Amino acid sequence: MNWERIKLISQVWTTTTLDPDTHRDRLKFMELNLGVPVKLAMLSLLAFLLFFSSWFEGVESLGEIALGPVRAFFGAYLFINIFALIFYAWFNHWSLIYIYHFTLVMTVVDGLFLSAMVVVTGGLDSMVYWVFLVLMARNAISIPIGPTQITVNLISSLFYTVAIAIQRKIMAFVPPAIPEEQPWTMNWQDPFSLRVIEEQADALFVLRVFFLLLMTALCYGVQVLFDRERANEREQREYILRREQLRSTGRLAAEIAHRLKNPLAIINNTAYSLRKLIPETALPALTKLEMIREEVEKSDLILTELMGYSKLSEGSVERLDLKEELEQAVSEVFPAYANFGISVKHEIPDRLPPLMMQRQHLREIIVNVLVNAREASRSGNAVRINVALLDRGTIEFRVSDEGEGIAPDRVEKIFEAYYTTKEKGTGLGLAIVRQNLELYGGTIRLESVLGKGAAFIITFPSRTL
Repeated sequence: MNWERIKLISQVWTTTTLDPDTHRDRLKFMELNLGVPVKLAMLSLLAFLLFFSSWFEGVESLGEIALGPVRAFFGAYLFINIFALIFYAWFNHWSLIYIYHFTLVMTVVDGLFLSAMVVVTGGLDSMVYWVFLVLMARNAISIPIGPTQITVNLISSLFYTVAIAIQRKIMAFVPPAIPEEQPWTMNWQDPFSLRVIEEQADALFVLRVFFLLLMTALCYGVQVLFDRERANEREQREYILRREQLRSTGRLAAEIAHRLKNPLAIINNTAYSLRKLIPETALPALTKLEMIREEVEKSDLILTELMGYSKLSEGSVERLDLKEELEQAVSEVFPAYANFGISVKHEIPDRLPPLMMQRQHLREIIVNVLVNAREASRSGNAVRINVALLDRGTIEFRVSDEGEGIAPDRVEKIFEAYYTTKEKGTGLGLAIVRQNLELYGGTIRLESVLGKGAAFIITFPSRTL
């Protein structure tokens, strides 16, 4: 099996990128809306059974032996959960990273408590085993990060295994209770009969541990399928919306340009005809006619640019990987064979949401900004590229150089067409960048300090909805 096949298999078992808002909604549903009521009901029931009933005293387990320590352990667990309820009550005031790590801690605490309950409620006969399966399903929703989710569920399985081992080790010193029904069917003093009981218990133990491991794999597998299906549906909606958005923009621009060009042409022809009828001595009238024709020419140029704007919407929308496109653009702008003397340092996350754009538009945006940074830099300078994922799936792309920078009074003009600070510049590069970004709801801004370089910050909204 070659490396490419291994990489393909790993991608199949890798969850898609879950944006922070979706993750926050999942945690809110599972830990606050569903988890808090369920825990309140469970804690109330356990408090009644431990302190106000004789249920544990009748269970053929360690309930009669370790009831005191169990009550103390439950008191500590109850205190932790009261703190957790207060924490989740202020859910909207905490950042996602705090909520997520707190949920991880509470998952481990819940696993420890369930393990203690297994010890005192019959070991293999305890119904608490089924709660472990529920805990794993909860982890699949609250902990979408694959390695972390699998690790937490394996820890829960380990807790159950250790609990059974402790319960059986302690029960080895406790005389077995003889069943009241049909006590003659089994000789409890016979070594052969005891060995049969132990073999049956071992088989049941192995089977239950196997189901815990199987549940771990199934939960992760179902989450992978669910997340990929959700991502595919979202990308399909985004693709259709982007395509229709570009088509509508192009049709509107073309229609406006077409409707205005005809009246301008009539005005221009009329001015030309009047120019022939007016004698050369009527200088004021000739001057005004010339002004009309100049303004008509400027307006026609604007409409021509508007029609060019409409052509920008022509083409197919694709699912683009920003990291891949960025790496190709860097190799194009800073080829290995060219000796620019400029180092390129980049920091790009491995997993970013895809962009629904035309490849030509994205390539023009990236290349123009990189070329601008390269031309502003001198030998020995560094160009830094940073990409970060912001809220609601917005990607921030920052390109910084160590050039001379741009004066504050020129910052607002830098994106205007035909405006340039370079001797041989056309003034169209950054105007094209802004124009392409506006088609997709993106933005670009400039941060610069004279003598310390400039930084262009571009935002790509990966989702329109």
